[in-house]
Amino acid sequence: MTFAFIVFYRFMKMTPEEAGKAKEFWSEFSKKDWPDELNIVGDYRYAWGTEWNGFLLLETDSPQLFFDFWPRFRDKTRWYIDNTRTVIGQKREPVEWLST
Repeated sequence: MTFAFIVFYRFMKMTPEEAGKAKEFWSEFSKKDWPDELNIVGDYRYAWGTEWNGFLLLETDSPQLFFDFWPRFRDKTRWYIDNTRTVIGQKREPVEWLST
Protein backbone atom coordinates (compact mmCIF):
# COMPACT_ATOMS: atom_id res chain seq x y z
CA MET A 1 0.00 0.00 0.00
CA THR A 2 1.45 3.36 -1.02
CA PHE A 3 0.87 6.63 0.80
CA ALA A 4 1.34 10.08 -0.70
CA PHE A 5 2.20 13.25 1.21
CA ILE A 6 1.70 16.65 -0.39
CA VAL A 7 3.66 19.09 1.73
CA PHE A 8 2.94 22.74 0.98
CA TYR A 9 5.61 25.16 2.21
CA ARG A 10 6.11 28.90 2.59
CA PHE A 11 9.55 30.52 2.75
CA MET A 12 10.50 33.24 5.18
CA LYS A 13 11.68 36.50 3.68
CA MET A 14 15.39 36.06 3.00
CA THR A 15 18.33 38.05 1.74
CA PRO A 16 19.99 36.76 -1.45
CA GLU A 17 22.76 35.31 0.73
CA GLU A 18 20.27 33.46 2.95
CA ALA A 19 18.43 32.17 -0.14
CA GLY A 20 21.72 30.79 -1.47
CA LYS A 21 22.43 29.13 1.88
CA ALA A 22 18.94 27.57 1.89
CA LYS A 23 19.41 26.23 -1.64
CA GLU A 24 22.78 24.76 -0.67
CA PHE A 25 21.30 23.22 2.49
CA TRP A 26 18.48 21.56 0.53
CA SER A 27 20.86 20.14 -2.07
CA GLU A 28 23.21 18.65 0.52
CA PHE A 29 20.47 17.43 2.86
CA SER A 30 18.43 15.71 0.17
CA LYS A 31 21.50 13.81 -1.09
CA LYS A 32 22.77 12.39 2.18
CA ASP A 33 20.09 12.56 4.89
CA TRP A 34 16.87 11.83 3.04
CA PRO A 35 15.52 8.29 3.72
CA ASP A 36 15.75 6.01 0.69
CA GLU A 37 12.23 4.67 1.26
CA LEU A 38 10.68 8.17 1.22
CA ASN A 39 10.55 9.02 -2.46
CA ILE A 40 10.45 12.61 -3.68
CA VAL A 41 8.06 12.23 -6.62
CA GLY A 42 8.04 15.95 -7.31
CA ASP A 43 9.44 19.24 -6.02
CA TYR A 44 7.23 22.07 -7.26
CA ARG A 45 8.26 25.70 -7.01
CA TYR A 46 4.83 27.28 -7.22
CA ALA A 47 1.37 26.56 -5.88
CA TRP A 48 -0.57 29.12 -7.91
CA GLY A 49 -3.86 30.16 -6.38
CA THR A 50 -2.58 29.61 -2.84
CA GLU A 51 -0.41 31.45 -0.33
CA TRP A 52 2.25 28.68 -0.53
CA ASN A 53 5.60 29.08 -2.32
CA GLY A 54 5.60 25.46 -3.47
CA PHE A 55 5.10 21.87 -2.48
CA LEU A 56 6.74 18.48 -2.29
CA LEU A 57 5.01 15.32 -3.46
CA LEU A 58 6.33 12.36 -1.48
CA GLU A 59 5.49 8.65 -1.57
CA THR A 60 6.28 5.76 0.75
CA ASP A 61 4.90 2.34 1.61
CA SER A 62 5.55 3.08 5.29
CA PRO A 63 3.68 6.16 6.53
CA GLN A 64 5.43 5.77 9.91
CA LEU A 65 8.71 6.53 8.13
CA PHE A 66 7.33 9.95 7.17
CA PHE A 67 5.92 10.58 10.65
CA ASP A 68 9.28 9.74 12.26
CA PHE A 69 11.39 11.67 9.74
CA TRP A 70 9.35 14.84 9.22
CA PRO A 71 9.75 16.46 12.67
CA ARG A 72 13.54 16.09 12.46
CA PHE A 73 13.52 17.58 8.96
CA ARG A 74 11.32 20.51 10.05
CA ASP A 75 13.70 21.27 12.91
CA LYS A 76 16.56 21.58 10.41
CA THR A 77 14.60 23.79 7.97
CA ARG A 78 12.79 26.00 10.47
CA TRP A 79 15.26 28.87 9.88
CA TYR A 80 14.03 29.40 6.32
CA ILE A 81 10.64 27.65 6.04
CA ASP A 82 7.93 29.76 7.66
CA ASN A 83 5.14 27.18 7.61
CA THR A 84 4.04 23.88 6.10
CA ARG A 85 0.74 22.09 5.59
CA THR A 86 0.54 18.39 4.75
CA VAL A 87 -2.18 16.48 2.92
CA ILE A 88 -2.00 12.68 3.14
CA GLY A 89 -3.57 10.21 0.74
CA GLN A 90 -3.55 6.51 0.03
CA LYS A 91 -2.89 5.32 -3.52
CA ARG A 92 -5.90 3.64 -5.01
CA GLU A 93 -5.55 0.31 -6.73
CA PRO A 94 -6.05 0.65 -10.50
CA VAL A 95 -9.69 0.50 -11.54
CA GLU A 96 -10.05 -1.91 -14.44
CA TRP A 97 -12.67 0.05 -16.36
CA LEU A 98 -10.53 3.21 -16.28
CA SER A 99 -7.58 1.53 -18.03
CA THR A 100 -9.47 0.64 -21.22
